[in-house]
Amino acid sequence: MPSAVTSTGPLPVYFIGHAGVGLLFSESPHNRIVQDNLRAIGEEIRAISPRPKAILTFSGHFETGEIHGPGHDFVNDFHDSAPFVYEYDWPHQDAPELAIEVWRHLNKSGIKAKRAERGVDHGVWVPFKLMFPPEDPLDIPIVQVSTFYGYDLESQIRLGEAVSSLRNEGYLIVGSGMAVHSFPSIAEIRDAPSDEEKEIARQKVLKESRTFDTHLRAAVTKRDAAERKKALLELESLPEFRRSHPTVEHFTPLLVAAGAAGDAAEIEPLGVDVVEPGMSYLNVRFS
Repeated sequence: MPSAVTSTGPLPVYFIGHAGVGLLFSESPHNRIVQDNLRAIGEEIRAISPRPKAILTFSGHFETGEIHGPGHDFVNDFHDSAPFVYEYDWPHQDAPELAIEVWRHLNKSGIKAKRAERGVDHGVWVPFKLMFPPEDPLDIPIVQVSTFYGYDLESQIRLGEAVSSLRNEGYLIVGSGMAVHSFPSIAEIRDAPSDEEKEIARQKVLKESRTFDTHLRAAVTKRDAAERKKALLELESLPEFRRSHPTVEHFTPLLVAAGAAGDAAEIEPLGVDVVEPGMSYLNVRFS
């Protein structure tokens, strides 16, 4: 993955596939690839010059009817059968003065926003724990802002457009979600009554996931902002859309990132592609 060094112009925008807390300890081959992809993106971000003054994040686990943010601290906001995961931590920097700056910018841009005291959720700290591990802590503060709650997908792109100009003011924008995120599809495989039927269900779901992932990649990599917006919104009409996103909270951070990117000179999927039945771990850089 090439180093992204920006000396002039707006900072890049990233979208990352964040996965659950199992990302930090699962030894599966696919999981190791996802880990390596995120570590490489973390190294790339550290190499950006001039250094960003803050990372502005949008996660699939923070959505509200009105935009909220930014908060601080750290939240173990998952449910897992492994007790040790509740001992995890991810030390990071806050910047209340920059949080207020972002809040004011949102309101001036016509986005109804409220300030909130809230820790970063696992859509941020799980991937960032790999990208910026505690033994080599990130020295750039984190400002997290919610996405909109609900199925108005165009509003998410407008939110990205509203924060786009902050890229010229030292903010690096990172959306964290999933290109495909369907626990019902995974349950469909798990609940099949026989091994043969499980395999039939697995192949069906994998085909759906790959099909949607392919359409999504074609849409999100369009350089022209208007064409990209149109193509992304048209994804909702695909039969695979609801199968890939029964709920849209993991899709919306990608829309925010795509909106923030504007007309892009380069849009590059990053790392090794990983698509599983019901999950896709797409990572993208817009520059």
